Amino acid sequence: MGSGDRSTLVRICDPAGRLRGTGFVADDRGTVVTSHEAVDGLARLVLYGTGDRSRSVGAEAITALPELDLALVPTGGLDVLGVEPLPIVQRDRIEPGTYASPPMGGGRRGCWARCP
Repeated sequence: MGSGDRSTLVRICDPAGRLRGTGFVADDRGTVVTSHEAVDGLARLVLYGTGDRSRSVGAEAITALPELDLALVPTGGLDVLGVEPLPIVQRDRIEPGTYASPPMGGGRRGCWARCP
């Protein structure tokens, strides 16, 4: 699902270690995209990446998008979980600063490629 052994899904658990879902790293900042259901109702969650890497994240840091059944969870960077971003387009290269129009409602545009 990507390059090398760093390519994997991120496991999302409650603080007791019960699996709530999975997600994938979507950018060079380590942002995990998951379903809203995986994070809904939790005051804190734990993300598990490769090896023994993990990160605890509070609900206040999560961007919930329940109307799209998505949530964006910050990790603090790619090295935190040891997981590379999952390519979501079929291009060899996307130039820094390239804008995309994800279906986020309201006509907003998002920068998805190592923005300045």
